[in-house]
Amino acid sequence: MSGFWGFRFFQAYGLLEYRMTNLAPYEFQVVRYHLNYLVQLEAAQATASDNLDTNQASVWLHNQNEIRDRAILFDEWRRKLCNAVGIPPGPQLEGAATGRITI
Repeated sequence: MSGFWGFRFFQAYGLLEYRMTNLAPYEFQVVRYHLNYLVQLEAAQATASDNLDTNQASVWLHNQNEIRDRAILFDEWRRKLCNAVGIPPGPQLEGAATGRITI
């Protein structure tokens, strides 16, 4: 549990907890929509590796950057969820800033 102490940790998670327990009904619907879409995007990243053995089949050409592109899309939707909830994105999404939550 090293690194999970101090006021920054509690401040960031306190903000998330406050926002999640005090969402308006329309905000709750937005969060549910984002989470549903994020689950689909995350699953698509895992199955994207199924096509790594095929570079070209007939006229179909495999996207060499498919996994990277899916990861970028996944991170973009994570940022959108953070914005919808009203919390700053975590360090995995914005660099090495401390005191932020990564959803």
